[in-house]
Amino acid sequence: MDEILNKMRQNSSAKLTHFFQTNLLKNTTRLLTTLSLLVFIQCGVPKGEFGWTTTKMEEMDILEQHIQTITDYKMMRDDLIFSPTDTIHYVYQFSRNPGLETDFHISLNRYELDFVEIDIKKKRVEPDSLAIRDEFSLLRTGEYLIKIVHEGDTVDEVKFRVLPDEGYTQENLEQELAGDQTDEIIKYSR
Repeated sequence: MDEILNKMRQNSSAKLTHFFQTNLLKNTTRLLTTLSLLVFIQCGVPKGEFGWTTTKMEEMDILEQHIQTITDYKMMRDDLIFSPTDTIHYVYQFSRNPGLETDFHISLNRYELDFVEIDIKKKRVEPDSLAIRDEFSLLRTGEYLIKIVHEGDTVDEVKFRVLPDEGYTQENLEQELAGDQTDEIIKYSR
């Protein structure tokens, strides 16, 4: 009888060991798959949010311009409208650290018949804020697109418009359209 009980214990012990080994292997495989997926997702460049503020830099003296520190930005990306007299300050705040040695290109594009690149700057993330900051001034009226680019891939982009302070009238719209034309026949036929 003791011999039968010992065999039953050994048999059930072997089955339990096999059961735990099989489940441990399955769970370890699932865990490793999940971890590798998370590492893969986290390796890309993170997205972020755009923030905006404006100043009238031409009204400041040189000393004020150099010591001015912009800290308050309104985080938004829709319905952005600025004046041609504004100096437009922006911040791009990353959701997580993209790497302090990572180079980004900031492309400013103006809409002509399509968006045409008019300015490009190479920037790195500020170590203390994990953000990119810059400014644009003396922009003509029109529609603009800012792109944050890393190794040829667009990380993020946002559109904004620069409108005259007095709004659009038929006269200043025609002047702007005529001024943008390079073909003399089209320019003077309006």
